[in-house]
Amino acid sequence: MSKSRNDKEDLLNAAKLLLTNRFILTKRMHRFYARETFRLYHKKWKNGVLLAGILTAGAGILLLTMPSYFKIAGAVVLLAGLYFIFMSQFGYLYGAMISYRNLTEMLGTPPEMCVRFYPAFFSVKTGQADLNFAYKQITRRLEYDEMSILIIGKGNTIAHGQIIDKAAMEPKDLAKYYDVLEHAGILPE
Repeated sequence: MSKSRNDKEDLLNAAKLLLTNRFILTKRMHRFYARETFRLYHKKWKNGVLLAGILTAGAGILLLTMPSYFKIAGAVVLLAGLYFIFMSQFGYLYGAMISYRNLTEMLGTPPEMCVRFYPAFFSVKTGQADLNFAYKQITRRLEYDEMSILIIGKGNTIAHGQIIDKAAMEPKDLAKYYDVLEHAGILPE
């Protein structure tokens, strides 16, 4: 084993575990996560595809009003426009379905997540691997009734988005969870 790997393990062992969040990632939770991140991070893409869909559907309708030899082309163009409009509003559903399927293949069915909070970082156990993130890497914290979403990324990209199930905190102390994040300077939006 390399020296840096041993150093990381020593730091993990020496760090004081503050909270654990162990939960089963359901399709419903994952779809909610996908919808919220899609809404926030794909505004330009969503609006551009919506505009393209409206223009394409309009062109299809225009072609349908022309002589009969344009009707098939008009129907195809109209369907393409409707497809663009649908994808601009609900494209995240397809991405969420594929992503959840990949998670179940990687983590097993149902996918279990375990997030451990330490004073300076949090650790995510996914299958055989542990991912560690310093709190300073978190760029956004989204709060909802049943869950929180911690986002690590730059600009309009998400490098990692972590769902936190509020009902699965150990110990069952949400105030401590909020204290850990606010002590690290991570405020909700």
